[in-house]
Parts: sequence; structure tokens; C-alpha cells
Amino acid sequence: MRDTEIHPADLAYRRRSLRIIVAIALVCVVALWQLDAWLSELLRQLAQAGDSERTRRWLRGLLVALALLPSVPLWLLGRSLRRLAAAARVEQRFPPRAWRTLRDVRVLRGPVALRWTRRVGRMAAAASALAVLCAALAMATFWYYR
Repeated sequence: MRDTEIHPADLAYRRRSLRIIVAIALVCVVALWQLDAWLSELLRQLAQAGDSERTRRWLRGLLVALALLPSVPLWLLGRSLRRLAAAARVEQRFPPRAWRTLRDVRVLRGPVALRWTRRVGRMAAAASALAVLCAALAMATFWYYR
């Protein structure tokens, strides 16, 4: 049986990542809890005003914001994946030495690592393309509902 090299997990990174995920989940829960009340109040205000142009502007802004919202996280994901692929390509090792992982990972070298590098590069391109698509959708929505 062949010895396999293991890239050790960074426990501090794991703890910090879990804290960040829990904080994001709590913020989302509070935001969803408040969203219902805010939308109900907004609907009441827009219905009382009777101004269809104002309602249209609000809806356009809401649709544009919903289309733009995933753009930044997708762009950041693509950027991070490109950095991972570049570092792994240079070292011909996946994951790269300096990369922190949440759990112990078997190290890949040579052609297998390069295949993983290409796969990660394709995921980076897909994330970037989705970010551009979301931004284009937001612009199209803004233009269409002007």
C-alpha cells in the first residue's frame, strides 16, 4: 500500500468559519423575520398612495436588487477559485501548501493535481459567468421596467 500525504486541517480556521456561518444564518433569520413586516407596511403605503408610478419604481428597484444580489458573492467565489487553481498549478499539488482546509485532505500531485486544477478553473469561470449574467439581468430589468 502506498503512503499518502495528508494536508492537515486548520482547527482555528474551522472554528472561525463555523462562527461566520452561524452569524450569517442568524442575520438571515432576523432579516426574514423583519422582511414580512416591512413588506406588509410597504404594500400598505404604496396602496394608499395610489401612485402607480411610485409603485412601479419600487418594484423595479426590488427586482434589480434581487438580480444584483448574487453577483458579488459569485464574483468573489470565482476570484477565490482562480487563486486556488493558480496556486495549485504552480505547485503541481492540490491543495496548495498555504491553503487552509476545514478537514484533513489527501494531497494530490502530478497529473491528478493538474486535472483538479483545471476542474477548479472551470468552476471559477462558471461562477464568474454567473456573476456577469446576474449583473446583465439586473441591467436588463432596469432598462425593461423604466
